[in-house]
Formats: sequence, C-alpha cells, structure tokens
Amino acid sequence: MGVSAFIAVFAACVAFPGLADCHSIPETVLHEKRDGIPEGWVRTGKASESTSVNLQIGLTQQNLHVGEKFLYEVSHPRSERYGQHWTPQEVINAFAPSENAISAASGRNWIKVKTTVEKAEKLLHTSYFEFENTQQGDTRSVVACESYSLPKDLQEHVDMITPTVHFDDVKKASPPFPQRRELQVGKFDNNKRYNDLRASYIENCAEQTTPECIRRLYNLSETREDVKNNSLGIVLYSPTTYSQDDLNTFFKAHAPQVPPDTAPDVHRIDGGFMPNGTGIDVVGEGNLDLSHAISLTHPLRTTLFQTGDSLGSQPATDNNFLDAIDGSYCSFEGGDDRDWDAIYPHNNTNIPGAYHGQPNCGTETPTHVISVSYGSNEGDRPFKYRSRQCTEFMKLGLMGVTILYASGDTGVAGLRGRCRTENGGWIPPGSTYGAFMPTWPAACPWVTAVGGTGLPKNGTINDKEIVAHTFSPGGGFSNFFALPDYQKEAVGYYYANHDPGYDSSRYNSTQQVRSYPDVALASQNFIISVQGKLMA
Repeated sequence: MGVSAFIAVFAACVAFPGLADCHSIPETVLHEKRDGIPEGWVRTGKASESTSVNLQIGLTQQNLHVGEKFLYEVSHPRSERYGQHWTPQEVINAFAPSENAISAASGRNWIKVKTTVEKAEKLLHTSYFEFENTQQGDTRSVVACESYSLPKDLQEHVDMITPTVHFDDVKKASPPFPQRRELQVGKFDNNKRYNDLRASYIENCAEQTTPECIRRLYNLSETREDVKNNSLGIVLYSPTTYSQDDLNTFFKAHAPQVPPDTAPDVHRIDGGFMPNGTGIDVVGEGNLDLSHAISLTHPLRTTLFQTGDSLGSQPATDNNFLDAIDGSYCSFEGGDDRDWDAIYPHNNTNIPGAYHGQPNCGTETPTHVISVSYGSNEGDRPFKYRSRQCTEFMKLGLMGVTILYASGDTGVAGLRGRCRTENGGWIPPGSTYGAFMPTWPAACPWVTAVGGTGLPKNGTINDKEIVAHTFSPGGGFSNFFALPDYQKEAVGYYYANHDPGYDSSRYNSTQQVRSYPDVALASQNFIISVQGKLMA
C-alpha cells in the first residue's frame, strides 16, 4: 500500500473503525507522550466514549532534518552563501509536505476527521480523560490523553494529531473569563525613583542603567543617520502597551537627541488592543523596551508589533504573532492550537476591545531584528507544539530575521521560581529540590537567548560585569532540543571547566542538548518613566 493511500485509509479508520481495511493496520509505535499536566489543570475522570472530538492530522514537512544545514549556509561568515537569505516562497517550497503525504490530504498540511472518543481511542491506542481548569472563575474543561501511538509505517509522515496530549478540544467555557496568559515578563521595582535628569550622568551606572551607560559599557557610538535596509521590531502582547508621555519624559532626561513625541510605528495584529491605563503593569514593559531601543538606535525607525485583543481568557501568543509575519505558518502542521493560542474572530463576546475580524495571516513584513521580552516554561506545552514554533524560528532565520528572546528572570527554575516533581507536579517557590524547568523560547536553538549581567554593587562603568544580582537571570539546558553545532565548542568548555555537578534528576545532563543563554548583557536597574516619574 502506498504512503498516500495508507494515510487515507488511516484517516477513514479513525472515523469508521468498522471498515474491513482497518483490521490490516500494522504494528504501532509511541508517537507523543506528555510528561505532566500543565499548571492549573487537574484530571477529573475518564472521558465519555460518545464525546465528539475533531481530530486534526498534521503532516510532516520534508527537509526539516537539513534545516540546520540550510541555516548555517546563509548565516556563517565563512560560507559561500553567507547573507544570501531565502525568499518566503523558497522556504515554503523547501519544507512543504512530500507529495505522497499531500495527495492524501484535503488541504496542503493536514487532514481533518470528526469522530468520537471511542473510535479515536481504538485507532490511536490510547485513553482519553477529562481535565478541568482549577483557576478561580474558569469553567473550561478539555478531553486529552497522556500519550498515543501510530502505525509504524505512518509515523514519519505524521507530525502530530490533535486533540491528544495538546489539550485542544475545549468542551465548555462559561463567563466570567479569568486572565490566562502563558507569556510572562519581568517585575519592576516600584520603590526606586530618581529625580536627576542629566543625560550624561554615568557615575552611578551600577544603580541606574541609562542609554549613556549602555554606550559606555559596549563602546557604542551615537547613531547619526538612518541605516538603510535595517529595521528593528518590538513585540508587545496586549493588554501590555506603552505611554507616549512617559517616552517623552525619558527622552528629555536621558536621550535629548531624540525629538519630543518620537513614537514607534505601531502595527496592530489581531486587534492590537492598546488600553488607556498608565500604571506600571500596563505600560512598564513597553516603556522599558521602547525608551531604550529608540534612544540607542535613533534615527532608525522602531516598529511596535502590538499583538492581541482585550480578551484575557484567550490572549495572543507567539504563534499569533508568527502567523502575522509569515502567512505559511498559519497552516503549517495543522495551524495554531485551539486551546493554547488565540483563535479569532472573538465573536462570542461583547467585551470592549475584543477582536471580531479575521486573524492576521501574513499581513506584516517582519523587521530584520525582532526583540521579545516575554517567556514561558518549555515543558508547559508538548514537544510537538514547541517543535512547530522552533522550526518557524529556523525558517525566519533563513529569511534573514534575527529574533531575540529574554532568557528569564528565575534562574534554572520555571515561571514564579518553581521546579517540577518527578510526576510532573509543581514544587513551591524557594525549594531546594526538584527538576529544573528551561525557559521558552530561549531553549530553542534558532533564537538568540539574552541573559543578564550587571555591574558590581557600588561599582563603576570601568568595572567588569558580573552575573545580575538583583534577580536571577535565566539559564540552563533544554529538555527537548539537541545541541546545535555552533554551541558544541562552548558547551564542551563549560563542562570541562564549570560542570555544575547535578545529575539527570535535576536537568538534562547528557551534554547533548541546547544550552542558553547565547549572550548576556546589562539587565538590571534600567531607568524608565511611568506616570512621569523615573524609576528602575
């Protein structure tokens, strides 16, 4: 039986397991397994066999195994193809599913089948359970399984099937909706305020990091003219935004070369909701990113990708942003996840600021450099979900896009400073035991993960930087992704000279996985303006 015919038979068997051909399905192998239950969910019992599920079978893209080679060819200075970045269409053509797989699908990247729990369990050799969210006010529940298997001959042609370990199929949801955000940003010290507005004030860079401090630390010259064919983008996820009044206050104090009212070019994605709030929780991150980026790069125009609407129960994610800057990602490997990602339009609510339009798919041109200060736990989503994103970062690299992600604010621990138990549970913050949790997307080898340094306490601009000491900058080793060639020498040196001494119960100690951060720069006591006041 040919590959395309076999996929078609398998899909038919999912929907109609009584077919004669279904009895000839060969031996199966484990395809996906979830290591634990995501934070905020509990398993409540076995799913009813009659429960309807909408399965999506995502087809494997070809040439992914040589994606690393392709990327090195255009990014290594010694390569003959250095700088010869690919066009979006060249990327699509190189990684599209094989024709054998495509011929079996109604669309280009996936097959959709409506069936029941009973039928899906038989074909996928699994058991479905119901899971409920434990957050106050959240009545959502999903059907999902712990693992599933596929016929051995089919495995290489199927990337993933949902809903399985992905918590895709939302059974019910009743208002009011709580805030549900995977992506997190760092915290601000609301108690540190400064009144000295001298832009040349560098005597106290250990306590107040300004654009002038950054220039002195890294020998950066002041930009005099726009750099042709260059561009910088900052990503903010609603309801986080920025305040122009606060930017003006900052420019007056620490970047007098920037004219008043200099603003980013705002590109609104999936509504791009910008609330009117002026508090630090609303504008703190945006003010930080934009004030320093504009001050250091002016007159280069800075683009703000304001992403997502006001609906806190289904906030925008990295996937929604990636959809907007690369239209092929909208359908890549079955498209976005219906539970983890925002699915637009949000027509089931009248909440002000909700987005009722069609999702932005390929509507934005990516800037050459994109900076994102948000992050999450690598293990909070299944491997296939993370792999899909990581592959997209590799594709963007082929197109000449550099993406910078923060490495995190909690050291080797996960969000909120927590580690994991052996069975996938969470350990209280501050504990000295448990498995480390890598930061995402820093753990993907195709982004530039940025860690944190600082000057010594009471130090000067001439002192050597040390690891940030006002917080714990993120760093560690992926549990999902292999060690890329470009890191092998550095990781070998690290283990030869700084082996941490922990065993495999604490982290992936194989010395064969992605490590991060890639670089570390000044990261603490940055001055920002909030409501007209300067603070760190």
